[in-house]
Amino acid sequence: GTTLMVDDWYERLGLNEIIGRHKNKGIALDALVRGMLVDQLGDNFSILQASAWLNRKEVRDHYGIKAFNAKTLYRAVEMLGRNRERIIRELQDSVLELLGRPRTDVLLDWTSIVYYGDMAKLAKYGYSRDHHPGERQLTLGAAQLAPPYDVPIGLTVEAGNINDQAHMKATYGQVRRLLEPGSLVVFDRGANDRGNIDRIELDGNDYLTAKKLNSSDDAVFRTFSEDNWERIDAENGVYALKRTFPSRVNYYFFSEKLKKDHLKSRRRKAERLLAEAVAIQKSLDHGKKLPKRFRINNPLVDVRYDYQTRLTEMDEEEALRLLLEDVIDGREGCFCLTSSRDMPAAEALRLYRSKDAIEKLFHSLKSEVEIKPVRVWTEDAVYGVLLVGFIAQLMISLTRFFVKPVKRMSTKFIIDALKKLTVTVVSAGNGLKKRFYSNFNEVNRAILADFLSET
Repeated sequence: GTTLMVDDWYERLGLNEIIGRHKNKGIALDALVRGMLVDQLGDNFSILQASAWLNRKEVRDHYGIKAFNAKTLYRAVEMLGRNRERIIRELQDSVLELLGRPRTDVLLDWTSIVYYGDMAKLAKYGYSRDHHPGERQLTLGAAQLAPPYDVPIGLTVEAGNINDQAHMKATYGQVRRLLEPGSLVVFDRGANDRGNIDRIELDGNDYLTAKKLNSSDDAVFRTFSEDNWERIDAENGVYALKRTFPSRVNYYFFSEKLKKDHLKSRRRKAERLLAEAVAIQKSLDHGKKLPKRFRINNPLVDVRYDYQTRLTEMDEEEALRLLLEDVIDGREGCFCLTSSRDMPAAEALRLYRSKDAIEKLFHSLKSEVEIKPVRVWTEDAVYGVLLVGFIAQLMISLTRFFVKPVKRMSTKFIIDALKKLTVTVVSAGNGLKKRFYSNFNEVNRAILADFLSET
């Protein structure tokens, strides 16, 4: 079933021309890429294991290729990586054509993925959003058409230690040619700097992002009252205040639900700090070495520790109260959005929350299409395998948009439904082969409706 879906989208997107042109000798690049896309959405093995799957006779027969060495697949991946910018550019045009040239509001976001290997210069230690700070990583940027489309149209890969402000230049640069004047670009506060905002405005587009709070914002939040602020969400107790400036509009929000969540988080932090202080004090009381997590463990660094906690002066209840005073900053439940577009505060909040769609894209890419960890050895191969993962996710996103029964279905359930479909190949006496499809259900039947009508 996955094979049929990939073949269908490959033709609809014109990938046979977009990708096929980059190799004209030996085994067709189209066949290798189609096979890798199926593998990416199926068992998702390494390139070496994908090569073993593609070399099965029934698979080779489907793609009309002869047996090949695994190195052929590695070279194909590197070829994709070398030509990634042209491939993505032509793919973007094809996607927009399929969607009927929609209004191009876009969501931008960035994440990190672990890299296993020692050859690619992109691999660096940096802030890990995968919770693997001890591993080298890459940073991945994505651009996605805003709801109701939720279709990815951009992919950028940068070094593992680059920050979002710097990475945004590449991600926005990759999609800016597609944006109609007045498009809205939505991104989070990590990429919010003057240079990025100026670039968007010079292109005639609008931006919407979160603002890093400062003392003047604190003064605005101190004016909060239920009477003077607009209540825009009664269920979660969300109130808003809009302030208009010559070049921007600030949208201030206070959320009772968010305040409760922030306070719980602050308390957990205070309790963690208290537990650390207690552990240190116990070591001091018993004349033991500090627990390993509080020490520098490097034979070339000679450190003499001289600790004294304040727990000797107070009980734990008083210590916790002191810590809570330190970690609670008065901004709990408060946040501010800023935009070049003047709109109702509720609309600004709705548009910014639509950014959740691209966070779901990253979850799907990492946990369901499973592009991580990256295990190839050259930079071109890094770009190539991530491009294959991106195209695989694009096919799922397009399926979700065009096929109503799967509109709100997770990538995992879509893939599982496709994998349930089975094909039996029977050889006829005249040398022809007949294929019999079985194990249909509502999902895979809906996805493959066009294919079934042609067979």
